[in-house]
Amino acid sequence: MREIYQKIPELIESDQVAAYCTVVETKGSTPQKPGSKLLILPDLRNIGTLGGGCVEAEARRQAIGLMQGGVPRLLEFQLDSDYGWDDGLICGGNMKIFIDLPKTETEAEMFEQLQTLNDENTPLVYATVVTSAKQNVHVGMKMIFAATGERIGTLGDATLEAAVEEETTGILENNTARVFREDDSTAVFLEPLQPRPTLLIAGAGHVGQALCHLASWLDFDVVIVDDRADFASAERLPEADEIIIGDIATELRNYPITPLTYVVIVTRGHQHDESALHSVVESNARYIGLIGSRRKIKLIFDDLMEAGISKENLQRVYAPIGLDINSKTVPEIAVSIASQLIQIRNAADTIQTFEAQPVRMPTVKVAGGEKNE
Repeated sequence: MREIYQKIPELIESDQVAAYCTVVETKGSTPQKPGSKLLILPDLRNIGTLGGGCVEAEARRQAIGLMQGGVPRLLEFQLDSDYGWDDGLICGGNMKIFIDLPKTETEAEMFEQLQTLNDENTPLVYATVVTSAKQNVHVGMKMIFAATGERIGTLGDATLEAAVEEETTGILENNTARVFREDDSTAVFLEPLQPRPTLLIAGAGHVGQALCHLASWLDFDVVIVDDRADFASAERLPEADEIIIGDIATELRNYPITPLTYVVIVTRGHQHDESALHSVVESNARYIGLIGSRRKIKLIFDDLMEAGISKENLQRVYAPIGLDINSKTVPEIAVSIASQLIQIRNAADTIQTFEAQPVRMPTVKVAGGEKNE
């Protein structure tokens, strides 16, 4: 998305027209979901994807035709056997793709404002009129609704703008793009644009190192905390945006965690995991994940409940961490964790909680540390 938003103003300033294609609505089985994007450049190269295959090929064909003096329009694809796809790809769903042709200086400024607000970590909703039979409301009109209250652009009608504004809080909370319909003839695509999230990794061992590499590629700002300078080094963690060396629990407690922070606890041992979780479990982090077996997790949870942490807070923790892909190696474990981070970031509804079964297992306190029995 960032590359697309950067490219469009450049093209407009050089008097070039590109086709900006966005999936705005889907039903059933489809290759992509609302918000997926494809920018077709004047030389017909692509940035992004609509899912490939027959849908992207047909959307691309029509978009290229519109680049030669056409106007923005909404395309609808019924992905069934009646459509007659040459390649035989049948998904069984319905897809609506909006083809935009940004070319004005006003539109260039809009995309530049998107980048500026995103760089300032300002959540916003980007609204685009995709169908309209309403006077003064034209297909392709755009407006930015920033969480700070700033409003940029116009949808051509104050009543429509007010109705869209009422929807923006829910759009940002759910982080899910959708179409808002004022009536049967007027539809506005509402797309949430959240600041880049931070992945706070407690532990710079092998799993933390592998996850750092993946998370940077997946558009997280990566911060790693460890008390071992030889592990928490720029040489081992070149993709990290920030490396913090110090007592793990203390540094986590002092870190400015927000709802855009994802915390992954993968330290080198039970005691460090427990103290790290204690430091963040009552925070407002979007995600807290704890590595380890169910037995170890239960021991930690029991200790924290004895320390006064509520069961409700512990049930927010994703433990054991990651999606169950039967991972065994370090890279596979990192992939399972990264997959869960994507699932949560993209507003999946299912939340895994740790069930306090089997019966409680005791933690034996010994001098100089802990021993689990």
